[in-house]
Amino acid sequence: QQSNNSMLKISWLFIVAASAKAAAKTPSWTASSSSLPAFSNHYPSARRLPSHPSSRRDKYNMHHHHSTNGPISDLPTKRVVLIGGGHAHVQVIKSLNAHSRPSHINVTLIDLQSTASYSGMVPGCVSKLYTLDQVQIALDSLAEWSGIEFVCGKVVGMSIENDGEKMVIVEETDENGNYIKKEIPFDVVSIDIGSTTRDFTSIPGASEHTISTRPISDLVLRIQKEEDILKEKLSTGGLPDGAHVVVVGGGAAGIELSLALRARWNGILDSKLSITLIDSNDALFPSESSACRSALKQVMEKYNIEVRHNLIVDEVTSSHIHVSNSVDTSNLKDKIPYTHCIWATGAEAHTLSWDLHKQFGLSVSPDRGWIRVNQHLQSLSHPSVFAAGDCCEIVNENKKSPPKAGVYAVRSGPILIENLTRFLGANAHSKTDVEANRNDLVSYHPQDDFLKLIMCGDGTALGFRFGFPFYGKWVWHLKDYIDQMFMDLFDVTKINAEEMEGNDEEDGVDNKDDKYDTSQYDTFEAAKERMTAEDAGKLLLRRDDKVDFQITWSVLREMVADEKYKDEVLSKVHHSPDAWWSGGKS
Repeated sequence: QQSNNSMLKISWLFIVAASAKAAAKTPSWTASSSSLPAFSNHYPSARRLPSHPSSRRDKYNMHHHHSTNGPISDLPTKRVVLIGGGHAHVQVIKSLNAHSRPSHINVTLIDLQSTASYSGMVPGCVSKLYTLDQVQIALDSLAEWSGIEFVCGKVVGMSIENDGEKMVIVEETDENGNYIKKEIPFDVVSIDIGSTTRDFTSIPGASEHTISTRPISDLVLRIQKEEDILKEKLSTGGLPDGAHVVVVGGGAAGIELSLALRARWNGILDSKLSITLIDSNDALFPSESSACRSALKQVMEKYNIEVRHNLIVDEVTSSHIHVSNSVDTSNLKDKIPYTHCIWATGAEAHTLSWDLHKQFGLSVSPDRGWIRVNQHLQSLSHPSVFAAGDCCEIVNENKKSPPKAGVYAVRSGPILIENLTRFLGANAHSKTDVEANRNDLVSYHPQDDFLKLIMCGDGTALGFRFGFPFYGKWVWHLKDYIDQMFMDLFDVTKINAEEMEGNDEEDGVDNKDDKYDTSQYDTFEAAKERMTAEDAGKLLLRRDDKVDFQITWSVLREMVADEKYKDEVLSKVHHSPDAWWSGGKS
């Protein structure tokens, strides 16, 4: 089942300060974000948006007479269809609001659900640091605010003949619960549907006996249901041996969920709770530095999470996880008892990409089914199709496609906004410009490294950046702040409701300047004075409760922006006797 946004990859927070390498190239017509304060949470950065752009839509469409400096006025209607409300698309929805986009552009969002779960906050929700509502973006409300049509349904196909009208085929239910099919025309379509859980349907017993990490909303509800059953059993003297939780998958999702369940259920079970994490590798995060791996190991030991490496799940029964050793030549078998099992094995492509490949030859990776796109996030086979986030694979001769991590979906949002509008010639000043814009798309350059923040469920967190770890309450406060800042961008009750000055129609002229904010939402402006490298190194090593996360975040962003400063700080960190990960406990 296609689940779009709600099945987005659960992961730690993948938000990092914008750098020249990661930020979008901002053309002259784009609203600049260079004047943003270091911790601004306003978006778009240089725009004042009305509270309900849709209420002004008809007024704009009545007039097609632009000022001489604006885009041409006699372009035919162009239609953008967004499939999925993922991390990239929510930025597109907000930026292409009816108050900002040209009057000849219509936008439609299609999703199975009316809400999108923000993956970075889900482990915090599981550990009861957030409610379910706090980790969800209301797609229907955001679409209404932006003057965008919202269709709640399942995409079942697409018609994309070169000479005919392009259509997205959606299956939805009518008021009587009957399935009906609807055709939605488009000139450009973008797909941001995330991924599903790998091997959940192929490993015998997994779908029957385990709780999958996707859909995310179902994950949270399933865990709550299991908790209610636990409490009922405990009240009648059941579960004398407590609960035995097994989490399958040694990636970010599995690690955070094991920590979340420790925080959530430990008190309920009076410490009669064992948690085992099954990992197919010989170490957690094998690509991280030894310092980071050592710090993570200490954290897992602190919270009493047993980690078993080099195991492959063969079958799941009602009481045991049957595994084999991935490196033992004798193919040693074992079985691990459990009362609850979480399936957090990573990303697998939705069937939709395979279906579109079969229907009209959409280019997908032959082994995994990821939609293959170029550096502009544009399909290799069909120029009018774009894709972002987990569901795509960026094909680049010089660089591998980035891993399935939330940061890449978030960072691709501004690129997608630019390229969708350029492809349609939204800023064209002549009909010749339309084709020129279509051939002048912006490239996305995924960053190599990013800030990794792992919540521990108890108000602390572990972070990695530049190959060294940091830990404490301040790390959780930093993670929470960035998460909340991102979520506030799409909360219609918090969006700035002031009118944009000078963009109303006067004398029959539509004065919209057709600029879209394509800045990274956490764009950083370097401080006039910064901490010395020695003091910065000492600060990042601190784990006490008095650390101000705003200051540490500023230091980390300064390190991103200035290579020399980064090296100086790292030198102080690595040579410090306070490097806690080299020994002792966190």
